[in-house]
Amino acid sequence: MRRLLVLVSAALVVMAFSAVKISVLCSPDNADALKWLAGEFMKQNPDIQVEIVPLSWEVLYPKLLQDLRSQAGSFEAFTYDVMTTGAVSFGLEDLGAFMKKYPELLPPDYDLDDFIPEVLEESGMWQGKLIGLPFYNNTMLFYYRRDLFEDPKLKQAFKEKYGRELTLPTTWEEVKEIAEFFTKKFNKNSPTEYGIALMFPRTHTLFYMYLLFFGQYRNAPLGIMRHGTADLEYGEYFTADRKPAFNSEEGLKALEMMKKLMPYSPDPLGSDYGETIEYFNQGLVAMVPQWTGPYLIFKSTVGADKVGVIPMPGRSVSGQWALAINKFIPEEKKVAAFKFITFATTKWADKNKFLRFAVAPARMSTLKDPEVRAADPRVPALEVTYVTQTHRPRIPEEPRLEDITVETFSKILVGTLPLSMDTLNDLAKKWQEILGK
Repeated sequence: MRRLLVLVSAALVVMAFSAVKISVLCSPDNADALKWLAGEFMKQNPDIQVEIVPLSWEVLYPKLLQDLRSQAGSFEAFTYDVMTTGAVSFGLEDLGAFMKKYPELLPPDYDLDDFIPEVLEESGMWQGKLIGLPFYNNTMLFYYRRDLFEDPKLKQAFKEKYGRELTLPTTWEEVKEIAEFFTKKFNKNSPTEYGIALMFPRTHTLFYMYLLFFGQYRNAPLGIMRHGTADLEYGEYFTADRKPAFNSEEGLKALEMMKKLMPYSPDPLGSDYGETIEYFNQGLVAMVPQWTGPYLIFKSTVGADKVGVIPMPGRSVSGQWALAINKFIPEEKKVAAFKFITFATTKWADKNKFLRFAVAPARMSTLKDPEVRAADPRVPALEVTYVTQTHRPRIPEEPRLEDITVETFSKILVGTLPLSMDTLNDLAKKWQEILGK
């Protein structure tokens, strides 16, 4: 027996030393799911060791760019945010060509056609090439306190004050009225201090939050007539012929609505992702627009019976993350990375990462799965949102456009720049200079 144990131990040592090691950089909000999937993958592939390295968005993106530009190859795979697609695309392996080169590496039931078409196109394709596999089909949803919206006394008080029923909002105008009702400063009997938690900090958050408001007006019939239909490459910030669309009546209305809502939110200019989650967790607010991920936190702290989820009033904004392979690494590591990212994006993985970790699904089979539908109330809202949400630009110039835009928008919200067409025209002119037009 002892001799057998020695032999087994020796075999494991040899195996460990001979295994191919790969590092996968990722955002923290999908790291737990990736770590679990890495564990399951290594049980089936003991010749490959997978290290998951979570990095904050602010660190992950610059690190990706720096490493890809230097061709250092210090990591093998990573998740990238859809809006950075154009900027990182030059350093990503062509997965379509890789699949043709090594068809035997694909899992037996792998089905590209099962990915939600818009998601595969937006997060996986760039200039006709498949460069990423959809992993985290994030989108923004509207969370509300269901127990408060269903309270008979509050419903009656709302009707007496506003002359209509307290219904779930479908427009930002309705949100404003409800937010006022649930803000103690304007209604001393409100059970919450504020109506809504908003995140308008001077970061990339402000860049995507703007689309929640602009998207409603940009995609209305008049907005479509003026600007045309947005495409997945340039998104709603642009017209159909790829010129800035925000220096318009629709752009002004979006910022006006954002300012109108601010009195009903705790510190909107100083709050970001974590703060607004806490406001809702602590019962400080009645409503909060947030990504798919916080649902599990809300469910455990506020209570599943008190948390409601509906599609965003107006329009949501997409936030897909895809898994990709660094093309500046040795072939054997590319093979190992390819085996892992395809494993992590199979039908089985897509379903289980949603059920276990709330990582939003990217496959149609997951949305249709009876077990998933019975287990998670977000599915109906996700189905609506995935076909109506707005999109940020994913062109290489996106970081520079984002940087100057959040500066201008922040000053407008603070009040140090006027909310006027001249201000937006000045910003649009800077965009044109960056784009070389």
